[in-house]
Amino acid sequence: MILSTIAEYVKNAGRVEEKQLLKHFHLRVEGLSPMMAVLLKRGKIQKTINQRGEKLPPEIYYSWSEKQQIPMLTVV
Repeated sequence: MILSTIAEYVKNAGRVEEKQLLKHFHLRVEGLSPMMAVLLKRGKIQKTINQRGEKLPPEIYYSWSEKQQIPMLTVV
């Protein structure tokens, strides 16, 4: 139930930051990560990690793709 709700949220947003998902669904990273792993394996959602240097934490984004894709993680 919550997986489809999260997938629909990402689909409607197109691209969403992990912080927004955590806030919107009232979750912690420990709760969101396993659910996102399932959605990533399905191939409709992609994960992008923006490394911002040594002193700043990375920004994590999830984006929706209409085409079925090989699960991938992009680090920039």
